[in-house]
Amino acid sequence: MKLRDWMVVTLAAVVLVSLGTGCATSSDDDQDWFEGGDLKPASAETLQLTARILAAKGRTEQATALLDRMAREYPDFLGTYTEAAEVFLLEGRIAKAVDVLDLGLDRFPNEPILFNDRGMCRLLQQDLPRATADFTRAMELDPSDGDFVGNAALAAALQGDDSRALGLWERVVSPGQARANLAIAKKARGSFATGADS
Repeated sequence: MKLRDWMVVTLAAVVLVSLGTGCATSSDDDQDWFEGGDLKPASAETLQLTARILAAKGRTEQATALLDRMAREYPDFLGTYTEAAEVFLLEGRIAKAVDVLDLGLDRFPNEPILFNDRGMCRLLQQDLPRATADFTRAMELDPSDGDFVGNAALAAALQGDDSRALGLWERVVSPGQARANLAIAKKARGSFATGADS
């Protein structure tokens, strides 16, 4: 999962403050302050940014309520699934994050970010075979994304497939950095189970 641009979060926080305090108009009609028309329901993007800000502030229960609303109102919006998985990870609910990503993959069966995110969850569950399968599928769907390639390399290295790991890492970093990554992964191998059933 990728770090978010702080300017987007800051802008969204300003929007939230404006929404929370309301905007006075000269009439009693419910109007959108920006367009002068009827108030419109919150967009999927607005709900996603709001949930993200709430989660970042530790208000995951409120973020989850918004994400439930997104699931009802915007089931065809990719962020409904990626954002929910991230909030569940913040709460330490890895299995629930996997469930949400599974739902997303039912709706978006060829979306690489969902495979990558599920691979990250499975890596946290120490389920290397499934993490590897997810990272590999994400990389197959978008071979130009360095994160997907790097995650596939990490999974290969943790399973002891050093030549595959080096080959993948060398697609996105220098040979020296690839060797350094492999050395770190070798030290971490003992911490991972290779045949988890979860």
